[in-house]
Amino acid sequence: MTHRLFRTGYCLADESHFLQGGQRGKQIRCPVRAWCFDHPRGRVLFDTGYAAAHLLAAGRRFPYSLYLRATPVVTTPEESVLAQLTEPVDTIVVSHFHADHISGLKDFPQARFFATAEGYADIQVRRGLSALRRAFLPALLPSNFAARATLLGAFTGPELAPFGPTHDLFGDGLLRLVRLPGHARGQLGLLAKTESGTLFLVADAAYSRQAIRENRPPHPVTGLFVDDPRAVRQTLRQLHEFAKAHPDVRLCPTHCGEEDPPCAS
Repeated sequence: MTHRLFRTGYCLADESHFLQGGQRGKQIRCPVRAWCFDHPRGRVLFDTGYAAAHLLAAGRRFPYSLYLRATPVVTTPEESVLAQLTEPVDTIVVSHFHADHISGLKDFPQARFFATAEGYADIQVRRGLSALRRAFLPALLPSNFAARATLLGAFTGPELAPFGPTHDLFGDGLLRLVRLPGHARGQLGLLAKTESGTLFLVADAAYSRQAIRENRPPHPVTGLFVDDPRAVRQTLRQLHEFAKAHPDVRLCPTHCGEEDPPCAS
């Protein structure tokens, strides 16, 4: 199974927020990525990253404009997944519903979605400041999202220590969904077996590989907008343990600034 990595732009953040012990006042670029897998059952996206037209339209009015002020976005229409991917998409895994992960959902009107039931339940009725508290911009969600979505409950598939049961997306072991709680309600990761090795896409369970290697959580101030600060720290510890036990698996946080090796395609 081949895969491709898409860079859809970046946002700006203070390093001290991004990584506990980071330099205060040092502005860093946090890339926003999406991944595509060419599975025998169809083309699968893990998140969509930024899509400039949709994101700017959704954040035009108050209070949603505060999102763009709080996390300054640098992106262009040419960086959207739609502009970079010429083939149709069959399936989109929504790791969680923060704006920088779902901005391009409307670009793929034929795709079906996979998300957790609790993640969708947490945002579906939120509007205004309540939505902003979850970094969710309601206008980014397709109006028929629920009709096109498979909303996952408890996982019953093979265990992946130390994270618990998984959900095998197509029943062949190539794409397995993993629960990574803390950052957002019902957040998903994806363990993918590709021709160039096994990848573990961890969404925002960690902001960088450095954070995983050193078990360094983000600054406590981030607890103001995450779902469960204690679970953030626990999930990061689990990723740290997993990385030590599986050095052959490449862990991929969405916003990590480290360069990725070329993808097989």
